[in-house]
Amino acid sequence: MMNDEQLLIQMRDCFTGGYTLPQFCIDNKINRPLIVADAKFWQFIWEIHVQFRYDKRLSAKFSLLNSPTSSINLSFNKTLTTNLDCFNISELMHENFDKIIVLTKNQIIGQSSPLIIYLDELVEYFTRKTYVEIPLLNFLQRNPRVKIFTTKLPNQIEKYEGGKEFGETLTESNMLASQILKNPGKIKTPLDKFGYNNLEVYDMIYVAKGVIVDLDGFTVMNDVDDPLIRIKNGKRLTANQPSRFVNKIFFVGPCHYMGSYAPFNKTIESYLQKMLNEHNLPYRVENEGQPYSNRYQDIFYNLNLLNAQPGDIIFIWLSGNLTAEFLPIIDLRNAFDPPHDYREIFVDKGHINEIGYKILAEQFFDLLTRNNFFRDENFKYPAPPVLSSIWYSAAIRAGRHKNFQRRIGTVQTKNSGEKNSHWCNRHELQPVYAGSSISCQIRVGKSCTALYFCC
Repeated sequence: MMNDEQLLIQMRDCFTGGYTLPQFCIDNKINRPLIVADAKFWQFIWEIHVQFRYDKRLSAKFSLLNSPTSSINLSFNKTLTTNLDCFNISELMHENFDKIIVLTKNQIIGQSSPLIIYLDELVEYFTRKTYVEIPLLNFLQRNPRVKIFTTKLPNQIEKYEGGKEFGETLTESNMLASQILKNPGKIKTPLDKFGYNNLEVYDMIYVAKGVIVDLDGFTVMNDVDDPLIRIKNGKRLTANQPSRFVNKIFFVGPCHYMGSYAPFNKTIESYLQKMLNEHNLPYRVENEGQPYSNRYQDIFYNLNLLNAQPGDIIFIWLSGNLTAEFLPIIDLRNAFDPPHDYREIFVDKGHINEIGYKILAEQFFDLLTRNNFFRDENFKYPAPPVLSSIWYSAAIRAGRHKNFQRRIGTVQTKNSGEKNSHWCNRHELQPVYAGSSISCQIRVGKSCTALYFCC
């Protein structure tokens, strides 16, 4: 569990990401906030005070716990001195405030008071807003015909009966890897039943043999040619990918989507690709997993490198099962419920093996096929809200937004006969017409193998 100082650091990161406490109050219709903090964090309180001073849409009152004075004096230089008035919380009339935002985990006023928002709850909200909702809104504004789903995965062994006790018998991944290095070939592991030796297990625990994070925040793994790992061009390969396809399905996230504890051909992506191939479904699955657990901002830096095309599908998973309120959520937390035996799946308290990946792949396959890969008009995928990013507006004026435009192919339109930007650039296609919709025939030799609508 993080302490107050660590939580405040995480919250300050969210401020840097562009989400502020005044905006939080506005989003949650808090017109009269009281901000409470421990006196030792007065500098953090001052930062929030400045946010409200600059925002000007509403004001806030402040209270410092254990403070010997009713005001804070900050001298930035010899000529500039500023006071921040604070109040003793015991002397305040709580009914004068919509909410009391407590920047500490210490319990005050009463644990059950509906007025109070405690620090851990606040940081979780800020993290979701800054590192999930805002980046996805920006992405969807630039890629309005790409389908994105946040996902919840079964990564908590405690939810199962006897899971907590069973989890205590498992060795955490870092410790297991350390034991293998000290005594290679002599350590029992949860992957022994699959026939992997100790060094192979070590390699699959640490799939990445090195990670590069450049100055723009993009995260890529070093290439590895090991037959179990297979990392090329910074990402893990998916087995049996087709050379011809209509659209891509991306999996973006840390360990579960990267495929920790499994060979490259037994990840979610490889199992799903195999099922798609067996049913002649023209989709190519991409493993965009990277070892960035809890580094949410890095996930969204990488998201912008996908070059996603209209009709593509992106499943994104974030540590802690964070989701975005405005997007559909794929909830697979019950995927390992009976008749499955979770004890055959979990390798430690939060990680799973290839059996678990296959089950999840089956769930994704069922979800995709039952919903016609989310291409039907009656699938109510919500349109993203209007983007109000100052940066993006300025970028449009300066022409920098062109860096985000996708490179796409062309097809003939029925009415004009002119070339029109479309998504059919991934394979050899001959455009045909079906009603008012443009469609594409995938041709192999002289035979037409399938007919798929592009809209």
